[in-house]
Amino acid sequence: MIGGKVLDASALAALVRGRLSAVAWFATAETTGLTLYMPTLALHEVRAVRPDAGPQLAEVLGHPSLVLGELDATTAAQVDQILDDAEVFDGCAGHVVHAARMRGWPALTADPGRLRRIDPAVQLDLL
Repeated sequence: MIGGKVLDASALAALVRGRLSAVAWFATAETTGLTLYMPTLALHEVRAVRPDAGPQLAEVLGHPSLVLGELDATTAAQVDQILDDAEVFDGCAGHVVHAARMRGWPALTADPGRLRRIDPAVQLDLL
C-alpha cells in the first residue's frame, strides 16, 4: 500500500510560489498514487497570508491526490492536548503533527523547526 505525506503551511506556500521541490512532490503524488493530506488549518493560514493566491490554491485543491483534513471538535481537542503537552501554541503546526501521528506519515515541510518544537520525533520530509 502506498502511503502519503501530510502537508504543512510552508509546503503549501512553497507550492503556491512555484517552488520546484514542492511542484515535484505534487507531480510525483499524481503519478504514483501517493496521497497528500492537507490539514484545513494549513490551507486557512496560507489563504490569510497570501490572499492573492486564490487561483493557485484552487488548482491545488483540485489535485487528484489531495485530501483536505477538516478539524472537528474531537480532533481540535486532540490538537489542543498535543500543544499543551509541548507547551507551545501553534494550532496549524499542531494540526499537522496530529495528522502525521494519526496516519504514520511524514510531514512535508519547508520549515521543520516549527513542527519539531511540538514534536522533536515527528517524521519529516524536507522541501
